[in-house]
Amino acid sequence: MALAPGADDNPLARWVHDTVARRVSHAASDGKGRRSLLAMRATVVLTAPDRRFTATLRFDHGSVAVHDGAIGVPDVTFCGDYAALTAIATMPMSRWARLPVGASWRRLAGDVVAGDLKIYGLASHPRLVLRVLRLLSSDA
Repeated sequence: MALAPGADDNPLARWVHDTVARRVSHAASDGKGRRSLLAMRATVVLTAPDRRFTATLRFDHGSVAVHDGAIGVPDVTFCGDYAALTAIATMPMSRWARLPVGASWRRLAGDVVAGDLKIYGLASHPRLVLRVLRLLSSDA
């Protein structure tokens, strides 16, 4: 888990780094989580236009780097208010199949339906979106 130079000035990049670092350390002890990380080779961009912050997560078969700004061509882009992006961290995952559940999931789905949170690449990369949600959620 690495924070790229210059990303420490971006609050969104710091939040993503801290959140994912906790989940990666948990996934290292969990066989399923480790296999899921090793399978990921993708670029995910999170952007909060209300505060003009953008962060990029680059997954490369087990290594994760967080960059300031948009780096490369993203496979998936999460675009929404800073509050909507950070609300993902409060979303619990079920023990069974590790799928999102609860009121926070319904709130997140409502944000997506209302257009407050846009997930570009959801139709073409649903498994990657679910894996990123697991990394950012409270029970990944």
